[in-house]
Amino acid sequence: MLQVRLQKLEEMVNGLVHVSGFQDHLSNTPSSSDHRTETDTRSELSSPPSLSAPSIPVHTSTRTGEGNYVGGTHWASILESIHDIQGILDAELDVHPSPSPSPSRHGWPTESSDLIFGRGEMITHEQAVARLPPQHQTDRLILLYFRHRFTTAPYIHTIKFQREYDSFWRDPKSVSLLWISCLSSILWVATSIALEKGESGLSDAPRPDQLSTLAVDCLISGDYLSAKPYSIEALLLHGFTEMRRKHLVDSSLWTKFGLTARLAQRMGYHRDPKYLSNVTPFEGEIRRRAWFFIEVFDVLFSFQQGVPPIIRDDECDTESPSNLYDSDFDENIMVLPPSRPPSEPTSTLYLCLKSKLCRILRRVLRQTLSIHPPPYEEVLKLNEELHHYHSQVPVPLQIKPIRSYSFTDHTYDIMHRLMLEMMFLKSLCVLHRPYLNREKDNPRYDMSRKTCREAALRMLDLHAEYDEESKPGGRMFEDKYMLTSLTVHDFLIASMILCLDLTENMPTR
Repeated sequence: MLQVRLQKLEEMVNGLVHVSGFQDHLSNTPSSSDHRTETDTRSELSSPPSLSAPSIPVHTSTRTGEGNYVGGTHWASILESIHDIQGILDAELDVHPSPSPSPSRHGWPTESSDLIFGRGEMITHEQAVARLPPQHQTDRLILLYFRHRFTTAPYIHTIKFQREYDSFWRDPKSVSLLWISCLSSILWVATSIALEKGESGLSDAPRPDQLSTLAVDCLISGDYLSAKPYSIEALLLHGFTEMRRKHLVDSSLWTKFGLTARLAQRMGYHRDPKYLSNVTPFEGEIRRRAWFFIEVFDVLFSFQQGVPPIIRDDECDTESPSNLYDSDFDENIMVLPPSRPPSEPTSTLYLCLKSKLCRILRRVLRQTLSIHPPPYEEVLKLNEELHHYHSQVPVPLQIKPIRSYSFTDHTYDIMHRLMLEMMFLKSLCVLHRPYLNREKDNPRYDMSRKTCREAALRMLDLHAEYDEESKPGGRMFEDKYMLTSLTVHDFLIASMILCLDLTENMPTR
């Protein structure tokens, strides 16, 4: 009787899930018998739950490559518990009930427009390939893209991508439409660099707008919302091209990155891979790199739009990326190699450092945007954390006067140092800004006023220095396109702070 009631309960939950539109999650979530033994299940049910141990979520992958993160409040988690109990009853009673009817799987309607990207063209794999440049052009653009490390996406593993790229030209069907979307965005970045730098031999390169449109069409036709491999990478790359094209953050771009953050959470990117099943060490490190960019863009848009960040510290535990070269690991590794020391400037050292600073800035923004102002002690605590972080920046990423750099220093390394310093100074400005005009006669807040003023002055000094070096004959002139990554918003904030400070301290008549 109990077995029959459990089966009936499972059918009811399946029906509710089907009606609620969650069938995609359930069709991708195998029963516990697929990945846990009856002994494991019985042990879990007979032991009292620990109050201190964190709940371990389930991350499943299917033969189609789709994967979903399932938390404790999801319908699939309830079904998982039902499957566990059924497994015990099956073992004890030797009963084999008939399988529950699984909800049918539906695809996205091809005739409707996409909520985020608008009415894109639904294209086939063959049509997508036909819209790409010829191989000889693509080869040159790919080489240009990976040669300019400043714009290279670290969540695209160079060695793996090279293998997939070679396989693609042998057999175009060997890659998905989402991979082709990534390729199209990469070609867009390379083409824009070629046009900005006047690269010779690329005069016949495709127009960037054609590549951008192809990237969007492949996103929609590849069903990016189904949490397939390269969904996140394709969205991030497209978002990056939009930022480079517009040179500013508008509401549409903010919405697209918000979608990317939510989709990444659905896929479990907000949990460190060591807590997820069926995520290999290789996939885990690539996920950490991608999550870093999602966090950075979330903080950037929060700062510029004046809204709270989507991502919360108490809801994610993904660790910072490791300081590794792409050649240090591939898909076949069983254990991720240890991170290289911070004195070794790999291509991901900048990510490691910036991810830690990004998380401090996120807390600063939450304090600043809070409806209830925090106690001043919390401000001082964050100020101490920021200065401690700054004192720990390794030598390869410490900023210095641009004229003092050796001719062997790469421009992208100089830019990484500048961007880290700017983010640190911006954090100080935002943290202490509320105290510029609060209780001006109270000496308790003098430190905040002094820190905010000095950080703003330093930001404008850096702006003047790099602007001068971007002129003909300057150190940054050949690569001045990199300076477009600096947002005008940061310098406006610094200017506003100094104007406010001067106004507040004007002598009264």
